[in-house]
Amino acid sequence: MLIRQTYDQLSVPAAGSLEPLGPGQRQHLAAVVAGLGPTWSVELHYDMFGKATLVVLPEDLDDVIGPTLIIHADQSAFHVEELCGEAYRKLGEHRAWADVLRAVRVRLIWEMTFSTTLH
Repeated sequence: MLIRQTYDQLSVPAAGSLEPLGPGQRQHLAAVVAGLGPTWSVELHYDMFGKATLVVLPEDLDDVIGPTLIIHADQSAFHVEELCGEAYRKLGEHRAWADVLRAVRVRLIWEMTFSTTLH
């Protein structure tokens, strides 16, 4: 069994509340994902209160190897989380959008590296 270590990273102190997630961030994230996993998708969902969540999905949702990444924000940080099979875990909290993009890029590179060697 592989054990993957992640860490929380609170970089660049926030000057106030974060900008809410929206179509612009979805486009940025989709560009990052397309460069690494062209068959993956990025969706923008809103809950009943209007709070946005970005979801990065593998091509095959039944694939137990490919994780689903979830990005949401509160007033102080962007939260990056992962759902893989039945396991759910927090990957990190980031105050800068660029750090979220970097975290997703690193996670997908990690995924691509091990999924190609395991099949």
